[in-house]
Amino acid sequence: MSTTCWLAALCLVVAIPARAQVQPTFDSLPDKVRKGQTIIVVDEGGAQTRGVVEDVSSTKLVVNYGREVVSPSLPTTRTFTPVEVNKVLKPGHLWDGAIKGAVIGALPGIIFGLGDECDDCGLAAFTVTWAAIGAGIGVGIDALWGPKTVFRKGQHASRVSLVPIVGRERKGVAAAVRF
Repeated sequence: MSTTCWLAALCLVVAIPARAQVQPTFDSLPDKVRKGQTIIVVDEGGAQTRGVVEDVSSTKLVVNYGREVVSPSLPTTRTFTPVEVNKVLKPGHLWDGAIKGAVIGALPGIIFGLGDECDDCGLAAFTVTWAAIGAGIGVGIDALWGPKTVFRKGQHASRVSLVPIVGRERKGVAAAVRF
């Protein structure tokens, strides 16, 4: 058997198991969300479900989407499996951005105030003004940036792909590693 045939056979033997997809799990999700927390789940079809986490494990995510019950027979919870979910988002609070922005905006006034001994130089007004501007910018950034992605399908799945390259003047293997 020629070297080309051995190389092609080796690539097929190695590439077939490497292409097998690992079933997604919620292994890291219980560390990032907890019961009672509001999340947004985007399923395979792109539909979004916003609700409160009732249960989370490596195999399921139960979300109470809390709509008004029209009929007692209609459920208010939905159980997701890792296969059904494209991503899970965790919305943040706007006040968090306001606090961070206010602190950053007030820093110049605080730093200048530590070195100077001025009583009537307007430093307090300067500090308060820039803290308010920083708070506004922080709220704006939080509002525009949107929810944080805490789970994405295939996020942790690493993959190795091997493809044989066989031609008149070329023999080899193209390898790709994704992690």
